Amino acid sequence: MKNRTSHFHPFLFALCCFVFFGGFSISVASAGSYQKIAPGDTITLGELVFDDNFVATTTPCTIGITNPSNVEVVPSTTPMTANTDGWHYYNYTTAANAPSGVWPSVMICGTVARGDLVIVDKSFIVATSTGWTVTLSDFGETTVNTAYKAKLQVLNSAAVPTDAGSRPTVVITDPAGTVQVNGSAMTKDSNGTYSFSYSIGGSSVGGVWETVVSVVINGNTIKRNDFWSLSSSPADVQIIEITDKIIPTITANVRIDNKGTSASDFYYVYCIVTSESNLCGGNDDIAFASATAFINAGGFINLSLSLGGVPTAGTYWFKVKARALAETNWAASTRQFIAESGTVTPPVTPPAGGGGGGGGGGGGGAAVIIPTITAGSCNGADFNGDSKVNSVDFSILLAFWQKQPPFKNPCVDINKDSKVNSVDFSILLYQWKK
Repeated sequence: MKNRTSHFHPFLFALCCFVFFGGFSISVASAGSYQKIAPGDTITLGELVFDDNFVATTTPCTIGITNPSNVEVVPSTTPMTANTDGWHYYNYTTAANAPSGVWPSVMICGTVARGDLVIVDKSFIVATSTGWTVTLSDFGETTVNTAYKAKLQVLNSAAVPTDAGSRPTVVITDPAGTVQVNGSAMTKDSNGTYSFSYSIGGSSVGGVWETVVSVVINGNTIKRNDFWSLSSSPADVQIIEITDKIIPTITANVRIDNKGTSASDFYYVYCIVTSESNLCGGNDDIAFASATAFINAGGFINLSLSLGGVPTAGTYWFKVKARALAETNWAASTRQFIAESGTVTPPVTPPAGGGGGGGGGGGGGAAVIIPTITAGSCNGADFNGDSKVNSVDFSILLAFWQKQPPFKNPCVDINKDSKVNSVDFSILLYQWKK
C-alpha cells in the first residue's frame, strides 16, 4: 500500500507565505498528525517545490529517514525523485518486522551557503495498532531569551483523553547535536494532556532544534518529535522618517537592530509601492533595491536609503525588511508618505519705477529661466543647453508637463510625439547626470 502525504511543519508554512530572494517555496496541503502505516507497507514522502516566482522547479532535494531506535535507515543525502510539476518524492518500504513508533524523517532543499535552506518535517508512524492517538504540538520558530513550549495529548480508541502509563519524558537537542534536555518529565495538565517548557538562554545556538517526547502506552513506548527553529540574531527594523519627499527620488532614514547575541551580516530589501498590502518584490514595485550590512550582537546601524523613479506626486508607502543571513524570519517596517513635486518659481517682474527717487527692484526666490531653443539644437534631455542633465532640466520638464504644443522649448518633447509626459520623464531619468 502506498500513501502520499503533504504533511507540512507550521514554521515552514511561514516560509512559503512570504517573498524570498534566492530561495524556494513549498506547497501547503494541511498540517495534521503524522501519517501512520503498518510494518511492511510503503510510504511516499514528498512536497511540491517552487522557485521565488512560484514556478515549479526540479532543483534537487534529499530525504533522510531514522527509525525509532535512532538508527539512520536512509542517509539524509539520499536524492528524491523530481517531476516536472515540482513534485519531489521518495518511496520507502518498511520491513515486515519494522519497529513501532515515530520514524523521524526530513526533506532538505537548498543550502545554508546560498541562504535558501529549507528543512521539512516528513516524519511518519509505524504501528501495529492505531487505536490510540498521541499528538505533539508543533512549536515552529522563536528567538533567544524566550521559552520553548510543548504540549502532548493522549487519546484512547474512543478519542477520550486518557493518561499514559507514566509521565512522558522530553529530550531536546540543539543544532550542534548537544543534548540540552535529557529525559525530563512533562507536567500533567489534565487527563491525557501534558506540557513542558524550556527557557532558551541568550547564548543558545541558532538553527533547527529537535524535541523528542517518549510516552508509554500499554507497555509500548511511542515517540513523537518536533523540529523547530531558533533565531540567534533576530532583526528589528524601524523607518525613522522620510527625509526627502520630492520626486523622483525619495529618501528614508532607517534603523536596523541586531537583537541577538551573535554578530551577523544582515540582508535587507526596501521598496516604494502604491498599496500598503503590496510586498517588496514581484516586479510591481515603483522602485526596489537590496543590500547587506554587518551588525554586531546587540548593535544597530542607521541607513539613509534612497529610491528613484517615483513619477508623480501622490500617496505611496516606503517598506523595509531585514533578516540575518543565516536566519529565516524577517523583521519589517512600513511608512506612508505623500510624494511632492519640485516647486518651480516663475520669474518676478519688478514694478515700474516712480518719480525722481527711482524705482525699487523686485525681490524673489530662485527662478527657473526657460530658455528659448530651436528644435534643431536639442540634445536629449539637456533642455537648457549646458551639457548637463540635472534638476534644472527636470524643472523645465515640469513647466511643460502635459501641456499642449507648440512648446516654447521644443526639446522637452524628447520623443517628438507632441506630448510631454511620463515617456519624456523616463528618458530624462535614463540620461540623468550623464
